[in-house]
Amino acid sequence: MGLALSEFKESLALSVALIKLEKKYPATPDVIDRPFVKGLRGAAAVLMVASFEFFVRRIFEENISTLNTNPPSIDFSKLPSKFLEKNIFHSLKRTMEGPQFIAKPPLPQRIEDTINMCRLLINEHLNPDAFSETGSNPNGERVKEKFNEIGVENIFGKIKINFQKDWKTPVADTFIKDTLDSIVKNRHIVAHTADTLNITRQSLNDNMKFLKVLSKQLEKEIKKQVKHLAKSAKRTI
Repeated sequence: MGLALSEFKESLALSVALIKLEKKYPATPDVIDRPFVKGLRGAAAVLMVASFEFFVRRIFEENISTLNTNPPSIDFSKLPSKFLEKNIFHSLKRTMEGPQFIAKPPLPQRIEDTINMCRLLINEHLNPDAFSETGSNPNGERVKEKFNEIGVENIFGKIKINFQKDWKTPVADTFIKDTLDSIVKNRHIVAHTADTLNITRQSLNDNMKFLKVLSKQLEKEIKKQVKHLAKSAKRTI
């Protein structure tokens, strides 16, 4: 188990604690209890997705960074075009404009950062940060897009068989993406409207199980792909 997955499981403990607190209230809460039940369920749903988003960012940072060695062992010309596009273009964009959702650094700092990044790219250095941004929206399309960027097409199709083994039941082709989309959508509803009507005790437990199974399979797939890249793009002397 990598550090990203380990951290994810630890962060999920916050949602688990909230779910345990919520279970202390009656299954059909009265008017007095309802605000507490809604608040605990909503908070658990929000924290669950926040933990998963951080996990997605971390597995890319953690695994892409293993491809950087000194001296460089990766030949840029052997890497997939989409991978290089993300590494080069997005790295320069981040240094020129600043990271997403963070105050833009002063111009002198951005100029210095861009020059330093150009040096790193010329020396065929991979920038893990370029692959980590999720746009605060780790839904199915975003996860699929991020794996496409490192050369893994149809990530949900690739992990389906192993996902089913851990899920303990067969699932439809669109089940993984659709379920992730639903979990993230409910998080957005809670965060922006405080509406928790679609969140039940059962859904919280199911979503927790789903994210644990999904994260395990995503980690396996990214490790497999990075290992493949390390071999297929190995620099020859």
